[in-house]
Amino acid sequence: MPGTVASRPRFSIRKDEAGRLVPRHHSGLDPGLVGERAYTHPAVQEWWRWLREEYRPPSPVALVTPCSNVKPYTRSPTSRKVRGLLRRLGLWGGGAPRGVTWLYFSDLLILVPYERAGDYPACCYEAPPDLVLGSQELRSMVTSLLAEAVERLVERGLREAVVFLPRKHLTLWREAREKAAKWPREYHTGYTIFSTRSLEETLRKTLSLHGQG
Repeated sequence: MPGTVASRPRFSIRKDEAGRLVPRHHSGLDPGLVGERAYTHPAVQEWWRWLREEYRPPSPVALVTPCSNVKPYTRSPTSRKVRGLLRRLGLWGGGAPRGVTWLYFSDLLILVPYERAGDYPACCYEAPPDLVLGSQELRSMVTSLLAEAVERLVERGLREAVVFLPRKHLTLWREAREKAAKWPREYHTGYTIFSTRSLEETLRKTLSLHGQG
């Protein structure tokens, strides 16, 4: 009708002919970091070592979100919504989370802090969850690595985790929890790319219980 403007979606989801999400790598894709071969790449194994031996969470409360077909993950639609949520809660400053540890659960790198999502190799790989779920060997390795990583984070001060994961990632997360000797208290919220309202409520309550906010 004259005088009206058609509404436009704020983002689109690109899929191929098979209905799979189309990967987008803004910093390029390293061929050595694609598929199963990525799990033996020296940079990946060094990341696992760093995560296990060196990384310390800046806050005792973690926000766990999934990795993305968009890399760096920080440029994904979900990340943009979560950043807006953290700003509303006063948990953002200097271009990074403040008062909460934002961790991406990666099918390859296990856990990626928000601040390092643009670093190599996090910026430049492709290893979707179906690859892990379809291989018992990879599935066992990933869940064991995740269990060990979370144990180390608990030892270094992590106490609570707000978990915002889709079904496939959540399956691996729960298997890792069963393997771990130590695990943070969890608060779950249903995953959706269209709204962070329930996530905001859960995060607000969790921080309040922990004496923040």
